[in-house]
Amino acid sequence: MIDLHTHSTFSDGTMTPEQLVKYAEKKDIEVIALTDHDTIDGVESFLAVDSPVERVAGVEISVSYSPGTFHMVGLFIDHTNPFLLSVLEKMKKDRRVRNKRLLEMVGKLVGRTISEYDISLDNDGELGRPHIAKFLVKEGFAVNINDAFTKYLGENGEFFIEKERLDFHGGVQAIHEAGGVAILAHPLTLDVDEEKYSPFIKYLKSLGLDGIEVWCSDTPAEKFSMFETIAKEHDMLVSGGSDFHGDINLRVGLGTGKGSMNIPYSVYSELKKKASR
Repeated sequence: MIDLHTHSTFSDGTMTPEQLVKYAEKKDIEVIALTDHDTIDGVESFLAVDSPVERVAGVEISVSYSPGTFHMVGLFIDHTNPFLLSVLEKMKKDRRVRNKRLLEMVGKLVGRTISEYDISLDNDGELGRPHIAKFLVKEGFAVNINDAFTKYLGENGEFFIEKERLDFHGGVQAIHEAGGVAILAHPLTLDVDEEKYSPFIKYLKSLGLDGIEVWCSDTPAEKFSMFETIAKEHDMLVSGGSDFHGDINLRVGLGTGKGSMNIPYSVYSELKKKASR
């Protein structure tokens, strides 16, 4: 079993990279990729963990798109690549501006000024929404992390702020410059009519997309074969992962997603071949 889409405390997950690797080991997962949102800050510690679990350096890049959500996973990236680092640094600066606005709203809710130090005191990595969610739980404004996202931080929450995103070409270029493979993440979130997926993905391939995340928690098991067929039709790579975030969503398990995932090791092998060319 493999899982090529996970998140840590360096973006919006609740486990540190070290905890994530050890948890994968406990779950008998053979390969795991760390794909934090718009950051590779956790990759170094992720790769450094002493564990038999094979690891893939990755990133999940937010791409500008309407009406749905477009995320692009980069796998087998060189996390020291200067071009990729410069792109992600700009996104980090935008995220800090967004966090400042978010902390102002949280401060009004709790009735006092809240600094990034107050939130991140007990957390690793860049300040993210899970850190703020934990703070809201601690302050009694939410029952648990999931409740904090529902009420305040999620897409329909009171404090939700849309993030800055790269255009498609920028996302592909950043991943390819770092030697990575560009994968369309959780394709159903594109919000495309079913009959239009194949021509749209063919078009994305012509722009540089390498593959599709066939297996993921946001895709019902009965749709896995549809995306696998589309990938074969256009001679594209297939990938898959749970999009595991930890305690934020207890319905999604590492390696298994919502229970129906069991991604074969051969998927990892084919992706690795492409990345090494």
